[in-house]
Amino acid sequence: MSGNKIAQDKLKLLYILNYINIPLTNIEITNFILDNDILDYFTLQQLLTDLCDSKFIDLASKKGNEYYSISEAGKTALDMFGDKLPEYFFKQVEKNFSSLKMEIKKHRDLLGHYYKRADDEFIVSLQVMENDSTIFSLSINVPDESLAKNICKKWDSNPEGIFSNILKSLTSDTN
Repeated sequence: MSGNKIAQDKLKLLYILNYINIPLTNIEITNFILDNDILDYFTLQQLLTDLCDSKFIDLASKKGNEYYSISEAGKTALDMFGDKLPEYFFKQVEKNFSSLKMEIKKHRDLLGHYYKRADDEFIVSLQVMENDSTIFSLSINVPDESLAKNICKKWDSNPEGIFSNILKSLTSDTN
């Protein structure tokens, strides 16, 4: 692969991270890049490593996951050399990544997961986040994993409706 192609692919990756402007896991980046035929898997992984090593991308750990985001140096490089990217690429990113950005944000703000506490106990945790602050948190102790999975599945399918119903139940006047 030529030096120009590598540089352009790095700029593409920086542009996508800058456009989405939400820290992403390796799995999220990989799925988006592969789904949109921007790079192949091995090239992507090498570029992520190179961009982290050269400090154009930051890698931070949060809640047991590692998240990639564009660094200030990466933004500077993008400002300086972003005009080297083809016009169709900007349109492709805008078209394919706008709804994705909203989906990621929604998914990150409405969290549902469970963990095993003891042999016969599971804790289900449901949260609503806003601007990195928890505005709602509910933990439920359930007797088995299938029930924990079911609760998380229902939360994932309609978190806004469930949250709304809980709020209505807690705030309605029942005289």
